[in-house]
Amino acid sequence: MSNKFALKAWAEPLRSVAFGSITGTLAPMGTPFVFPTRVVFFTNGTDAIINLSWNATAPMFALLPGSSLSLDLTTNKSFDDGLYMAIGTQAYISYVSAPTDGSVYLSVVYGTSGVTQ
Repeated sequence: MSNKFALKAWAEPLRSVAFGSITGTLAPMGTPFVFPTRVVFFTNGTDAIINLSWNATAPMFALLPGSSLSLDLTTNKSFDDGLYMAIGTQAYISYVSAPTDGSVYLSVVYGTSGVTQ
């Protein structure tokens, strides 16, 4: 019998894009998600408005300069319940006007029953 409470939170490697590599066209931000993602956290460390998307065709969120967006998809849910970002989900970003400084960061957290990763 498995113990659903033996889970731990673990993060995939940080994804980031420096201001000079961000364009006006939605482009992939790092690699697709490797695990079903429970928490997604974007930080806009640039001096420009950044668009976020999951489909590369239409902006879905806007991040103001110096702001962040946290999507805690599985608040108060067990491992088998809740809303997750699927394995293979890709984040895309673009700018509204070109940034001149900083980077955009993406952190993702997933649940694992493993002792170490």
